[in-house]
Amino acid sequence: MGVTLVSISRLTAASYAALFRENSCKIFNEKKKLMGEIAVSRGLYCIKGSKGSFAGVAGVKETLTMREIHARLGHMAPSTIAQMIRDGAITGIVLDSSEATMESCESCEYVKATRKPIGKVRDPPRRESFGDEVHSDLWGPSPVKTPGQKEYFMSFTDD
Repeated sequence: MGVTLVSISRLTAASYAALFRENSCKIFNEKKKLMGEIAVSRGLYCIKGSKGSFAGVAGVKETLTMREIHARLGHMAPSTIAQMIRDGAITGIVLDSSEATMESCESCEYVKATRKPIGKVRDPPRRESFGDEVHSDLWGPSPVKTPGQKEYFMSFTDD
């Protein structure tokens, strides 16, 4: 079952009022006209009625800092966020001009620091003669035996 969440703080920010009584919540506009009623069902206020009843509330814009938008959009690059806001691709959000930039994001730096590039030069250098350096590995017991009833495997690698 799908549900619609209603933010009372957004309603009041848009000059709406909410009146809670025993079994319902009534939403009024600034002219005190009833805009909708939300009935209680199993302890929750469930919206019934036309989808457009609360459409005016969607016009409320939230002012956020670049750091808040960055976190909400999955740590997207701040330059990309600024471009999307300029292009109108992000709606419902106003960038706080006093904090329109951000220095660094600890989470982003941590994720980027966990990888180490593969070096271009082999370290230590490869051995020159056959048998100078040999690596071995013993694996087993195997859950399935070979036709010769063997259950271990040994490998040797000449480096």
